[in-house]
Amino acid sequence: MNYKKKLTLSLAAVFCFHASAEDEFTWGMSIGYEKIDYGITLENTDAGTSSSDIVAPNTISEGSMSYGAVAIALDMRFGNHSFSVKSANGDSDDFMPSDGFPFDGWKNVDSNERSETSLNYSYKINNNWSVAGGTYFGENEREFTHTKTFPARDGNTLFNWDTTELGMQTSESEGTYIAAVYQDQLAKKWFWYGKLGYQTSTFNIGQKYNYAEQAVATDAWAGTQAQLVSNFTNGTGLFEWDIVYAVETEGSAAVLGLGLVYVITPIDTVTFGYERKNYSYDKGDVVKYTYTGLSGNSSGVIDDATTGTTFDEEADYLTITYRHQF
Repeated sequence: MNYKKKLTLSLAAVFCFHASAEDEFTWGMSIGYEKIDYGITLENTDAGTSSSDIVAPNTISEGSMSYGAVAIALDMRFGNHSFSVKSANGDSDDFMPSDGFPFDGWKNVDSNERSETSLNYSYKINNNWSVAGGTYFGENEREFTHTKTFPARDGNTLFNWDTTELGMQTSESEGTYIAAVYQDQLAKKWFWYGKLGYQTSTFNIGQKYNYAEQAVATDAWAGTQAQLVSNFTNGTGLFEWDIVYAVETEGSAAVLGLGLVYVITPIDTVTFGYERKNYSYDKGDVVKYTYTGLSGNSSGVIDDATTGTTFDEEADYLTITYRHQF
């Protein structure tokens, strides 16, 4: 069952419960701003993996981005029970390194759109302690261009291969979490809280891109570019493939949160929060690798693709949120 379907069914259950005890429910809406520092580390320590890997063997690649996101939430409370749905979206450029990614000698340019959605449940044990749990879905859509110039394969100095990878990479993490929350009053209108939790997740990376090689004349070539490419079978010196690639893995995360709540009125509050998530994933399984040749190039499927890459995600959130209760 995919995340959106689970979210829809869960919301339906909440609203059915609401209908059975409508006069005892309160509900609220929140809007906030989140400053998010997100990073990923790709490490491949397995020299025996295939050439289809995300990063080269014995290589560590790190990507990071800092962006702002508007977060909107809807919550419902009934006695000691509370439910909420939260969504946040933001964008950033230059997530992965501009040099040496995806492999040594390559150049990278990318733009990213990141979204996060969570469905949360909390049970209040007493005035200080609560337990919380829920589901989480995060997605980053990375539009990228990778470029590198290779020398002619036979050692010929008359031309080079200008190589480009142009496409979209989608990274998705989906999981469930459980947490303990402690809160207490600091002053008349101030409260503080702390949260410690654990989350299990699946992490999927999918790529669809065009791989193109163009023969380009060097200074050693006495003729024109047109004369050079006319020597190739296709008459253009351009060879292209459409590639589809998908990897999936599983892991876990520690969740830490701290915050202050200021009570403006009995129905209006402002929350200042900090949260950190640190995910660690196993080596991924390649679930799909196909290449479709254009202009008569060969096509096929790589059935024995493997990856020695492990994945680590981390995210730091600084938030300010206004909530109004209806």
